[in-house]
Amino acid sequence: MSQPARTVVCFVNPFQHGGGAEYQIDCLIREMLALQRYDIYYLARHVHEAVAPVGFKVIRIGRSGNVPRFGYMTDAVPLYRALGRLQPTVIYQRVACGYTGISAAYAHRHSQTTRMIWHVAHDTDVMPGSEIYGRNPVRRALEKCSVEYGIRHTRHIVTQTRHQADLLLQNYGRRADAVVPNFHPTPPEPSNKPAGITVMWIANLKRWKQPEVFVRLAQRLRDLPQVRFVMVGAPASGGGDEAWSDELERSMRDTPNLTYLGQRTQDEVNDLLSQAHVFVNTSQQEGFPNTFIQAWMRRVPVVSLTVNPDQVLDGERTGIHAGTEETLATAVRLLVTDEARRESIAGRARDYAIAQHSTANIATLIDLIDGRSLAGR
Repeated sequence: MSQPARTVVCFVNPFQHGGGAEYQIDCLIREMLALQRYDIYYLARHVHEAVAPVGFKVIRIGRSGNVPRFGYMTDAVPLYRALGRLQPTVIYQRVACGYTGISAAYAHRHSQTTRMIWHVAHDTDVMPGSEIYGRNPVRRALEKCSVEYGIRHTRHIVTQTRHQADLLLQNYGRRADAVVPNFHPTPPEPSNKPAGITVMWIANLKRWKQPEVFVRLAQRLRDLPQVRFVMVGAPASGGGDEAWSDELERSMRDTPNLTYLGQRTQDEVNDLLSQAHVFVNTSQQEGFPNTFIQAWMRRVPVVSLTVNPDQVLDGERTGIHAGTEETLATAVRLLVTDEARRESIAGRARDYAIAQHSTANIATLIDLIDGRSLAGR
C-alpha cells in the first residue's frame, strides 16, 4: 500500500531562536515530529548556526542576519520565492511583522493548495493604533501595513488570550479560530528552595520591558539584607538607545543587592526559577509572557507592574497585579517577608499552570494544521 501524502508545513518567523514565540514554535515542532506525518521547514532571517535542526530543515531568508533597515517587508521577494519552491500545505506564522503580510499574500494567491495560520504573539499585534517597535518611521509603517493585510487575508487566526480575541473582533471584525494559551512541558515538583530569598526578573534589556523599574525596586528594598535581586536577559543593543542602556548598566552596577547574569539558555532560566521565590515583570505590555508559566510551574508567584493577561493574576490568585511602582515594592516586600502567603500563592500557581498551560494545548494547533474542525471547542 502507498503511504499517505505528508503535509508540508512552513514555519515563518524572523528568528529561529531567542524569545518566547520561538520557544512556543520549538515545542510545537517537537510534538509534530513525533507524529511522523509532516515535512517541516523553518523559514527565518536570523538563524542560529550553532543549533542544528533535527527532523526538519531551516531555510535562511535574506543575505544576512542583520535586522533590515526598512523592516522585514524588504524580504518579500526571497520569502515569497522560498514558499513557491516548497509549496506548503500550511504556513504557520508567528511574530507580527512584514513576514505576516508576505505569507498571507502567498497563501491568498494559492488558496486552493495552501492555508495560513497566524498566531498572535503580542496584544499590540491586534491594536491598530500601536506601532511596530523601531526608530525608523518607514519601517514602522511598512511593517504595520503588512500585519494588517495579513489579518484581513490569512485563513486562520489564533490568539493567546481571550483579551486578544476581543481586540481582534473589535478592531478588525474577525473572530479568532481558537484561543490557545501558551504551553510548556510540566517540570517535576521542585525541591525545597535554598536559604535566603531570590527575586527574579527575566527579559531582554529593552526599553518597553522597563528593566530600570526592577533596578529601582531593588534599591527601594535594600533594607532587606536576606533578599537578593537577580536579572537575566540579553544586554541592550544599540538602536539609538545607547544613553539609556549606558545609564541602565551603571545603575545595575551601583546596586549592591542586585546581580545581572546576562543572557541564559532556556534550561538555565528554568533552573534559576526553580531556586527563586518571587518573579517580577515590569513590561509596559505583552501577549502572554512565557516566564509567567515557567515561574508558576516552579512554585514562584508573579508580581507584575502592568501585564495581567485575562486578569489571571487576580482571578486565579497566582500572583499580584501592582499597577504602580510603589505598589510593586509593597507587594514584593509582602511576599518575601510572609512565607505562608508566598507558599499559598505558589501552590495555586503551579496547579493553575499545569491545568491551563501544559503541552496538551498543542493538540488544538495540530487540529488546525490538519484542517480539522474546531467547532464546539
